[in-house]
Amino acid sequence: LAGLEPGTLQILEPGEDVKFSQPADVGGSYAEFMRQQFRAVAAAMGVTYEQLTGDLTQVNYSSIRAGLLEFRRRCEAIQHGVIVHQLCRPVWRAWMAQAVLEGRLELPGFVRDAARRRAWLACKWIPQGWQWVDPQKEFNAMLTAIRAGLLSRSEAVSSFGYDAEDVDREIAADNARADALGLVFDSDPRHDRNPPAAASDPAPPQDRKAP
Repeated sequence: LAGLEPGTLQILEPGEDVKFSQPADVGGSYAEFMRQQFRAVAAAMGVTYEQLTGDLTQVNYSSIRAGLLEFRRRCEAIQHGVIVHQLCRPVWRAWMAQAVLEGRLELPGFVRDAARRRAWLACKWIPQGWQWVDPQKEFNAMLTAIRAGLLSRSEAVSSFGYDAEDVDREIAADNARADALGLVFDSDPRHDRNPPAAASDPAPPQDRKAP
């Protein structure tokens, strides 16, 4: 065996010959072979094949939704178990302690009282929200869960990466501005409610005389 570099002039001895390797042609199975290799790589990385390669030729709504749900569970575990607990919370504690020591914040009991310090450090971490494959179906399912008492509005808003208190303030400000300007929008559900029908007063009982 000998290597041939570009521009090599090989001098052969009498009776020697040069033969190049001729591997068998994989034909039409090469694409499937590479697809299986990429699937193995994606499984090892904890992502879907479609996210690794960008190939969406063999997916439908159900399959890609199932793959995305599993991927999002993995991302949420990393967000809360790694990013929040190992990065955000230590930075938040260090920032608060530095602000108190420099007198930027006046937090009674922060330095000496551990219980009050935990109360001052308590906060809610809201990660980035997710976009759904079919928003209409997901919103209908979310509305059903809220009406059934299985999900709160705050949790539903947080799943999109927003703070429920900020959203409520924005809704109240938009409604007040629309009312002040006399504007009526189809997106305002207040105008979809029909006023309850006034209950008719029952007829007064008639006096009956005993026979």
